[in-house]
Order: sequence, then C-alpha cells, then structure tokens
Amino acid sequence: MLEQYQMSSHFLQQVNPTMKLVSMLLIIFYMITVFDPYTPLILLVLTVCVIRLFGGVPLKFLLLILLPFSLFSISFIWINVVFPDTRGTTILFSIGSMPVALENVLIGVSLGLRSLVFASWSLLFVLTTDPTRFMLSLIQHCKLPPRFGYGMMAAYRFIPLFKQELNQVRAAHKIRGLGEPRGIKERFIEIKRYSIPLLASAIRKAERVAIAMESKGFDGNRNRTYYHVIHWSKADLTFGMGILFVFASLYLIRVNFSL
Repeated sequence: MLEQYQMSSHFLQQVNPTMKLVSMLLIIFYMITVFDPYTPLILLVLTVCVIRLFGGVPLKFLLLILLPFSLFSISFIWINVVFPDTRGTTILFSIGSMPVALENVLIGVSLGLRSLVFASWSLLFVLTTDPTRFMLSLIQHCKLPPRFGYGMMAAYRFIPLFKQELNQVRAAHKIRGLGEPRGIKERFIEIKRYSIPLLASAIRKAERVAIAMESKGFDGNRNRTYYHVIHWSKADLTFGMGILFVFASLYLIRVNFSL
C-alpha cells in the first residue's frame, strides 16, 4: 500500500528526497526548543493538511496511522501530571490527594504534541518518498558510498521475498503435520523452526548479491554514471521556500502572541 503513495505524481513525491530529509531534521531540531503547546499544534495541523493536499494521502488513512502515536502522546500528559519536576501553582482540580496544575498539563500537552509533530513529519517523508530515489539522492547529492547505498536498496528489495519464503515455510510445515502452536513454549519452538531456514536463505542471498555487486564494480573506487539521475527542480525550490515561510510564520506568531 505504501508504494501507491510513494510512486504517485503529487507535489511532495516530486521533491528531492534529500530536501525532505533535511527539512524533517530541521523541523525536529526546531521543535526541541519549543515548550508551548500552541506551536506544535499549529505545525501538526499544517503538516497533516500538507500530506493530504500535496501528497495525495487519504485523511482517514493518515489519522489511522497517527492513532498509536496519539495514545503514546497522552502518556506525556499523565507523566507530567503525576510525576512533575515542579508542581504548578494554578490548581485545576484534584484526583484524590493529588492536585492537577495547569502548568503541568500544558507541559504534558506540549511534549505530546511535539511527539505527534515528529511522527507526522516522519510519515510525510515515508509516505511520499520512493526508497530507490532516496538512496540515489543520497549517493548523488550526499556522497554516500555506492556500496552502502546499493546494498541498502538490495536489502529493501529482499523484504517481500522474505515474506513469501515465510509463507512457503509455514505451508510446508503444515503439510508435514505441524499444526498451530499451543502455548508459549510451542510458539518459541515454531519461531525457531521458521528462523533457521529463513536465516540460511538470507545468508545465501547476501553472498550472491555481494559477489554480483563486486563483479559489476560496486566497490566505491570508480567514477560511476547513473541511469536515473536525481535533479534539483522547481519543486525543491518551492518546498524549501515553503519551509522557510513556515519557520518565519511560527517565529512571528510566537513573538507577537508570546507563546
């Protein structure tokens, strides 16, 4: 399902993966310095809208993925209310003998929303970036050694094969009369039965790929040409200007409204 979003022709899919990676890191470092709940809330809503409008990802699917992160973010509120570094002075109500202060709730909400911003920008990158273009961009623009870049691409392509092999091993075990495991002990035995043939197959594939890559000159010692060149485009300039506009807007909002 991810490939249908990663390979679509929307705006975010046309942006250079290196540009999106750098932007994501800048957003993360910027949010580390933010402690009010309003800035991450604005950025979270904006990010979700950008993924929906410019990435072509359905809102329902996006919110479904963010749901586990939302449950995780709630834990920040609970921790800051129950175990605060400093108890706030504005008491909202009490849970038994434990006072709940407004300041602690705001800090928890800020941390929770910050984690959602990290998750949303990670989703923006994952859902709109073709892994092959990402590795090629790192090799061509970030000087990543080809042996590592192409090796990671080959490993990524092995994932569907491992899933297919797991289904074949499971079917073979059922044919030989090995049914569903009962209890924790049998579950561990089943994992052992599956892991040994899968590891053996993975080692054989890794050796073959390593020999094939070395025979074709993927040793990092040659000047390489590329069939598919990742160029910088107007989409990258537009995306970069948009990121700068977001940073400037958030700064002005924080200054003028004392967030």
